[in-house]
Amino acid sequence: MTLNPYFLWYSLRHMAVAGLLSGCLAVVAFLLGDRPRRRELPGFILICLFVVYISMLPKIDGTTTRWYFVLPTLMALCVFSDQRRGKVLQWFGWIFAISLIPGIVVSLCAIANIPITLDRVPLLNPTMAEAGGYYLHAPGALLLSGNNLSLPWGGELYRLCAMYDEPGMVGTLAAFLLAGNRFRLKPFPFLIIFVGGVLSFSLAFIVMASLGFLFRLVQARSPITLLPLAVLGLFGLLVLGIIKPSAPPPPVAQAAAQAPDEKAVTQSGDLLISPAADSANGSASDAATTPQVPAAQQPEQHLRQTQYLNNRSLPEMDKLLARYFDADTKTLLFGMGADSSVVYGGVSQVVTRLLTDFGLIGALLFALSMISLTLAITHNAKRRLWVLLFFALFALSIYQRPIVWMPYAFTMFICSSTLAGRRKSASNLQQPAT
Repeated sequence: MTLNPYFLWYSLRHMAVAGLLSGCLAVVAFLLGDRPRRRELPGFILICLFVVYISMLPKIDGTTTRWYFVLPTLMALCVFSDQRRGKVLQWFGWIFAISLIPGIVVSLCAIANIPITLDRVPLLNPTMAEAGGYYLHAPGALLLSGNNLSLPWGGELYRLCAMYDEPGMVGTLAAFLLAGNRFRLKPFPFLIIFVGGVLSFSLAFIVMASLGFLFRLVQARSPITLLPLAVLGLFGLLVLGIIKPSAPPPPVAQAAAQAPDEKAVTQSGDLLISPAADSANGSASDAATTPQVPAAQQPEQHLRQTQYLNNRSLPEMDKLLARYFDADTKTLLFGMGADSSVVYGGVSQVVTRLLTDFGLIGALLFALSMISLTLAITHNAKRRLWVLLFFALFALSIYQRPIVWMPYAFTMFICSSTLAGRRKSASNLQQPAT
């Protein structure tokens, strides 16, 4: 999972450029006086060792994944001062909010049944794309087809992907950015981020944001916080299928409703429709010989692909994990292949892939680095309860998105937690200067 917008999905050059730029920023910050914190240094060293380690592990076909491009970002985050981390998150929030606007507009148009032109783009996941899955695309916006609900007035609820590969990406980042701002909806970009997270219909966002706003309600005792909680509750019921809007009936069913005296029911209970007689004195025999057409039934619609709350570990991944635990010592230590969860696990995005892909050594390096950084940042924070809340939400996210050493995710981990622990939040910061 990456934060690449759809027009950069099949390019890698920009990632190398971004890594080079991050390295340059780290050097500049160091020259300006920023220094690594002594308490955080062990955690950053461990995560760098982890990245080097997994870059050397072979994949199933014998090749390797070169994760080295993330190291400059890790170095920059290690060096940056708290103030600079706050600015990084501020810029990140503005850019992310702007990237959501086209998708929000398209999504609201679909809800309001305003005609818009959408074309089809195959899903980034190759397995789902081969099965016929696709996005609905408008300039700057992707909506996930297949996960939708029809509304009584003809509108449609689609899951918002914005410019990214899946709605969960929008929801997860929205939750982290809101957590860094201590779940305030000001300045304005955070309101946009909240709306984008809601329209993603991401269950992860709804759970994490609900916990965050509940915590804010207890801390600030502001009744205004009840409004986003009510919105999250409503959309949560929609996502879980507890509330389902009444979709407009199909054309055949509408015709049946308009002419109830012309419909018949078979012994099996199927609704049959017969056309109206040519005239008022038409014979009964003519009507009896007229072909009867069953009423069309719309397929059941869902905003989630599965009825299970935990849909991250696919059956293939469960089998792969069982094979891993039955393997020899070498496999237990080094894993079954750096991409085994992709090749054999059905592309499952679940935390257990750390074991199957990287073994006990990789999982321990990762866990120790994250724990070390969590303790260090919490120790330095002024508002420790907010920092602990952020790390709790991040831990929930790791379960379903364990590849958190990607630059965007680790930036959230370091910068959002740092900003959440400061006396001033992003609400007190000015718009980034241009």
